[in-house]
Amino acid sequence: MPIGVTNRGIGRRVSMAADERRYGSLTVTGLAAGANTIPHGLPFIPSRLSFRPSALGLWGETAAPDATNIYVTVGTGGALSGAIDYEE
Repeated sequence: MPIGVTNRGIGRRVSMAADERRYGSLTVTGLAAGANTIPHGLPFIPSRLSFRPSALGLWGETAAPDATNIYVTVGTGGALSGAIDYEE
């Protein structure tokens, strides 16, 4: 099954440095055990990620995100869907 991603951009918030940062959540489906490359489709490199796998858990960041992808490893028996919260 191909990886599916739905972006739910939530808004912007002002940081301590008084700059605005975009944030939101990606709903991810179709993951497999092992390393996964998830196309995020964001116009920036996320600076902060928070993983929210479904009930089975076992997600870990494989590598830092880049301009096009987020890299997640799913442990054996882990969740094959969930959400990833992001911030610019």
